[in-house]
Amino acid sequence: MKKIIFFPLIFTVFSLFLFGGESKMLSGAFFQLGNRLNSMNDSQWQKELQEFKDLGMDTVIVQYSAYNDFYYFPSEYDEIEDGSLPDESLVEIVWEGSEKCKSLNIKISKDDEVEWVILPEIQIFSNGKNIASSCEYSISPRPSQSYPDRDKKLVDGVESFSWSSMIGWQKINSISIRFELPEELTVEKVRIPFMRSTVSGVDVPASGYELSFSADGNGFKDFVAVKPVYPESEQRNYPIPLLMDAAEKLGLRVFLGLALDSSYWDGEFSVKDQARYNKNILKELYNLYKDNEALAGWYLPEEIDDRNFQTAERIEDIKYYLGQMTSYAKMLSKKPVMISPYFGINPDGEKYAQFWDDIFSKSKVGIFAMQDGVGTKRTTAEESAEVYKSLKPVMEKYGVEFWANLEVFEQTHGWPVDFEPWASTTASIERVEKQIELMSPYVSKLVIFDYPNYMSPETGSDLYGEYSKLLKNK
Repeated sequence: MKKIIFFPLIFTVFSLFLFGGESKMLSGAFFQLGNRLNSMNDSQWQKELQEFKDLGMDTVIVQYSAYNDFYYFPSEYDEIEDGSLPDESLVEIVWEGSEKCKSLNIKISKDDEVEWVILPEIQIFSNGKNIASSCEYSISPRPSQSYPDRDKKLVDGVESFSWSSMIGWQKINSISIRFELPEELTVEKVRIPFMRSTVSGVDVPASGYELSFSADGNGFKDFVAVKPVYPESEQRNYPIPLLMDAAEKLGLRVFLGLALDSSYWDGEFSVKDQARYNKNILKELYNLYKDNEALAGWYLPEEIDDRNFQTAERIEDIKYYLGQMTSYAKMLSKKPVMISPYFGINPDGEKYAQFWDDIFSKSKVGIFAMQDGVGTKRTTAEESAEVYKSLKPVMEKYGVEFWANLEVFEQTHGWPVDFEPWASTTASIERVEKQIELMSPYVSKLVIFDYPNYMSPETGSDLYGEYSKLLKNK
């Protein structure tokens, strides 16, 4: 890939010429760890962040360093032992042997306590080559509409921990996938990578899968069971140390997200317990990376909103939590704290500004990266811009740095679109241009959510190339 390198003066000129007047360039992004990032090595991180930098990006915001009991850095609180199946990753189950056949059948049985079985690919090797794409196949029952097998996704050669590349079944106990080979061949290996994300209710079937073979496409031999194996000597792969090292080498700035408990999304939030816990996490991360020049500050992953924090008691909770975390971060590290709130449907900009004026009168943060809500379809870009306009005087009043967090995805399922499981795809460049143009006049910096899943060329996203072309052509 041809790399595009710009310099600050060129960015300023392009910014004015490309988007007009006060419009700005994208200059940072959230990184939601997990997915493929969990298994990347140091050279892959270097490549990922170099491509990120080539777009003029200089700021990485790690969404969280710990989610429930899963840690993305070597924490003293991490109780997961080496030798267990890795979470937030793809776990491959491989059969190797020698079977001459014309058809083969794969049976997957889901564990009762697991909600989802999800996988991106099935590979069938003959004579050392993966022949799966040349096979016809049938699936029973059909995958969920949220993760369907469109355009033979199951054998298209694209294997990544990305929801858009997966097919999956929800609450289905038995799945059968039958392959018809182009001719009678000797099958030497079958490889299936399963998604494991226990936070999302996705796990690898404990029994693995069963294989059976047919020489004539009719009678199948007795099945062979293939179970998951994870070597006891396997070491945990923590992405944050690799990210911080690559970022420092490339001269990037990193805001490290702290810990988040998934019960927050259900309205459970003990501010005293969370403040105590996140102070410990912040201290751990600071001791690990205080000498790393990339460390720019801290991000609180609780996405505060105007729907769940309406009562006086709940607003006082937010004031307490922000006050505790910002004062501790300042005392320990002298680095700013960032938050990225959101607002609900039919936003009232003036009322929302009053909401934050009240909070900041007691507890203010260093950086306020407002979600624009356009990707989740809670609002339009025009409606969102009016909220930014109303918020700007409040940020100026309290000396809070005001950023826009632009959603560069397009939600396709889940509330408020429908009541299916949440799903999304990458936004069009035309919509992203509009977001940039409308939010730019009110903020000092534009960041996006999120780069690895929706913009990185490593996931096959078109948005990276389209945005690069947009900059280059202008």
